[in-house]
Amino acid sequence: MAEGTTASPNRFVSVPVMRLMARRMIPFYCRIANNRKYAEAWTAGVRKADVNALVRLLKQVGIQVPSREVGSFATNGIGYFVEFNAPSPINLYADGTTLQPGTTQSYFNTTVHRAIARAVLPLYRAIAFQPVFAKLVVRAIVTGKLRLLHVLVRSKVKTLALRTIQIQESGFRLGFKYAASRFVFYNLCFQSGI
Repeated sequence: MAEGTTASPNRFVSVPVMRLMARRMIPFYCRIANNRKYAEAWTAGVRKADVNALVRLLKQVGIQVPSREVGSFATNGIGYFVEFNAPSPINLYADGTTLQPGTTQSYFNTTVHRAIARAVLPLYRAIAFQPVFAKLVVRAIVTGKLRLLHVLVRSKVKTLALRTIQIQESGFRLGFKYAASRFVFYNLCFQSGI
């Protein structure tokens, strides 16, 4: 590294890690988007912070916690995070949907979660199955090119409910505001444990 320069704080993501995360989350988001009963059971588990119930629901879509690919799972009553194993120095790379901590407690909204799942599926599919697109997303994150990330995300996420796009913790944070809730919900991926 040249003298006087600092490493990007968002450098801890790679194309293979981003693609694995997206590929593994697609069946889950499809089930949330297309199966109200499953989505309602998911919401109940999040509100109660019932990790065991949520892990059972993840298993139904092929996400085994823990496994070779999945390191752990967490919920806090207002959201959830699936943490994927990644090579060092990343170690864990998480994906989830949540509210801003401190805004409320034991709240999650099935209608909003389903709408977010429908909205992000084209983005996750592009990351998972279009290597050039995934490379551009990772480049935008690592280099801090928010404008590029905006263009990439908005090319796939078409809803007007998408209000904010941010780069943080070697990932992205998408803020959605739907009429069904007074809260902004965030779909995000990030290096976990930093």
